[in-house]
Amino acid sequence: MALLTVTPDLFSQTVKAGVDRNKILIGEQIKLKLAVEGGRAGISWFSFPDSLNHFEIVKRNKIDTVLNGNFTNYYQVITITSFDSGRWQFPSLFLPGIVQPTPPITIDVLPVDVSKMQDYNDIKDIEYVKQENDWMIVGLIAVITLLSIGIIYWLIVKKKKAAVKSKPVKGNLTPLEWALAELNKLKPQSLQSPAEVKKYYTGLTDISRTFFYRQLQLPALQQTTDEWMISLQPITVDKETKAAFFQALRLADTVKFAKYLPHSRDNETSVEVVKNMLQQVSLLHSPIHSNYQPKHS
Repeated sequence: MALLTVTPDLFSQTVKAGVDRNKILIGEQIKLKLAVEGGRAGISWFSFPDSLNHFEIVKRNKIDTVLNGNFTNYYQVITITSFDSGRWQFPSLFLPGIVQPTPPITIDVLPVDVSKMQDYNDIKDIEYVKQENDWMIVGLIAVITLLSIGIIYWLIVKKKKAAVKSKPVKGNLTPLEWALAELNKLKPQSLQSPAEVKKYYTGLTDISRTFFYRQLQLPALQQTTDEWMISLQPITVDKETKAAFFQALRLADTVKFAKYLPHSRDNETSVEVVKNMLQQVSLLHSPIHSNYQPKHS
């Protein structure tokens, strides 16, 4: 990790700040390391909010101290992330007693790149085909169309009559109860082939999307992963739970689209991370009951 150094002041205090990498995908995490070398006793530490200039603070580790003769070195690692694509600067940080702040750190936040994923194909130009009318085919299509209309009308009338006789069946599961039951059906320990791993992570994300659709009425079923993650940002669960859930979604995308095979330990961890996120969300928002009981293969 490269650290940017500020020249010592009158008290020979050296302030450093640096990150472990300067390029990430949306939602990925960076380690920001702060250091003060040659510090005095009772030194004041850096103070900044949990969100600033397109960055979110995920976790603040405790401040470590190392004695160095008559002075003390102070170190702290802070985990940060961003959900806005672009080139951003983590701002300069000021420390009382030192005139010069830490230099700003430039970080590129990239959207998910699916250009090299094998499940995606390039869009091809429209090919125009000269139309030739075959009146026999046209007549056959017309007959089939009329028969189809008659069958559909008959089915609609029959369905309406059946609806009068039977009472609607209401679902008796909350979105959380349904989601946990479906997640418990997944078997992360018995994944033997790439196809099984892909099916497992597809099921994991489908269950999560359906939960948020039913619980919060979010359009999660139609959103891309990036759009979905951004729409979940205002939810007031703790940052570590949210960040872990987003990492699980990233892992699922990598498995599904880049044919990545994670460690079996990651498979088991992912389902627990999803359960924890859904349980916390359900505590914040009243469940929405409906007749819709989703089916999951």
